[in-house]
Amino acid sequence: MISKFLAKAAVVPPRKPIVKTPEDYGLEYENIDFQAKDGINLKGWYIPSNTDRLVIFTHPMPFNRYGFHTKGQGLARMSNVEVELLNTVKQLHKAGYGVFIFDFRNHGESDSANKGVCGVGYHEWPDVVAAMEYIKSNKELQDKSVGMVINCMGANAALIAMAKEPSLFSEIKAVVAIQPVSYDIFMEHYLQDKMSIFKGKFNSINEQVKKIAGVGFEEMSPSKYISKIKAPIMYVQVRNDAWTEPADVQSFYDKTTSEKELFWIEGDLERFDGYNYFGSKPEKMIGWLNKFMK
Repeated sequence: MISKFLAKAAVVPPRKPIVKTPEDYGLEYENIDFQAKDGINLKGWYIPSNTDRLVIFTHPMPFNRYGFHTKGQGLARMSNVEVELLNTVKQLHKAGYGVFIFDFRNHGESDSANKGVCGVGYHEWPDVVAAMEYIKSNKELQDKSVGMVINCMGANAALIAMAKEPSLFSEIKAVVAIQPVSYDIFMEHYLQDKMSIFKGKFNSINEQVKKIAGVGFEEMSPSKYISKIKAPIMYVQVRNDAWTEPADVQSFYDKTTSEKELFWIEGDLERFDGYNYFGSKPEKMIGWLNKFMK
């Protein structure tokens, strides 16, 4: 019974409220509605700029396009760190980038799918495809130079999408991949850190996840897709993140065949601090994008 409960908690994320919009950060924006090929309606924002440079920005699970609001977490509290992804969006805009940011299925204001089950990228990659197709079909956006800033589940989904639909993403100029993750490694470390009493139940939880999601934790990883990606990628990881291990992101870097870099965020920080990092220290992110999106 407890394994089934924990399995559901691992793959059926609670929706978090969108507590701020780009307007709260002094940014003009447009509300965007678009649809994935399987009919799922997705909600997003477009923050325009005066240049021909555009960034697709994706969020982690269980975030939304605002970020992660700490209130209302209940007993299974993930973090006390409020993550404001829109601070990073503001830094991108300040550097001359337009931003296309959206809610994945089962998150924010987008439609539910798969009975609310999340695949940490495995089920979500069609949403990234839909975002790119929207951009390519929109007269205002279709001629822009496009890069990506992608986070955790949103990084997994984008990396899988780029590998599965190479022609669609062939013109992506640069990618900043913040804390992509293999979910089996993540869950083992998460249980150890947050629920150590249940760490011995990993295998039984995984078996329940297979029943709920159709795949196990080990399949919810972008690892096997990474060698197919041609865009330059900078991986970013909090080195002391207790919910994973450095070897995981290192393995992504090692498998990357395009131009690449691995940037470690140092210090006594937790995983969610990594999602806030470029909101106050954008230089590394902007430098990587500027290198390829001149």
